[in-house]
Amino acid sequence: MSNAKEQQKTRPKMDEIVGTILVGENLENASNLMAFCKENKMSLRWASLNCWQFYFKSKRIGQIRITDKDNSWTFSPWNSVDTIETLTANDIKAKDIVWSSVKLCNNCCNCGPGHDRIVFDKMFEKVCHGWFRMTNPNEATIDFIKQMLKEKMSQLAIATSKH
Repeated sequence: MSNAKEQQKTRPKMDEIVGTILVGENLENASNLMAFCKENKMSLRWASLNCWQFYFKSKRIGQIRITDKDNSWTFSPWNSVDTIETLTANDIKAKDIVWSSVKLCNNCCNCGPGHDRIVFDKMFEKVCHGWFRMTNPNEATIDFIKQMLKEKMSQLAIATSKH
């Protein structure tokens, strides 16, 4: 099922679609992340064609998009700059994950030409406005995503307990 109109009507769950598109390591890693989300009481809500958003305590914290053409998927955190900075403060491997996930502008949405951005003391030119996107994350990157989501959930739990 990859028809946008059909998905708009049925709003499929991610686990109904992921196994029909992804294979091998990409399927394993996406399934691993879905299981983590369920274990941590996050909801995955259909957003658009082959795209689901992660919510925790009614706050959006990330998004997965699956590309049905090339066995590919991406994870994009939502409002996570502070979380990323916390996790990478003294961890060069984490910084490498972030640096390799900086998305450069390709003028896809008429918002180009992107902007220059310093990410942990490294300059990137023509960075996309949705600057941080992890494509086909491997096991180490999945572990980083889980850490990032745990930190974000902790921040949200603290924020909601204060109200």
